[in-house]
Amino acid sequence: MKNIFVIFILCILITGCPGGNRAPKNRFTFINGNHLCFSIDKNDVLNFYTIYSSKDHKITIVTGSGYNNLDISYPDTCLNIKWKNGRTYVIHYGLNNKKYVHQFDVDNNGKQINLGEL
Repeated sequence: MKNIFVIFILCILITGCPGGNRAPKNRFTFINGNHLCFSIDKNDVLNFYTIYSSKDHKITIVTGSGYNNLDISYPDTCLNIKWKNGRTYVIHYGLNNKKYVHQFDVDNNGKQINLGEL
């Protein structure tokens, strides 16, 4: 009985507490040069976004919508961003009331390298 209790406690510690906020799902945004679209479907609704940049362990917010609920659709879900070489970017956004994240590097030559799996 003692072993079952220990295994149960270890399972809780490893998996975390049930019912908490789930991590956002990986989902690519649409990037063409400096043009970024969260969705190109007019039926999708963008709720919020924040774009983070990191270099040398320093994280900065590039831009974001703040805490307001945007409730906008394509083509208003697009914006222009000047990506800097040699940085990692994390785009955290809400689309149709679901949370998503898109992570990528821009190498020193300006090439975008997607991180994470879909």
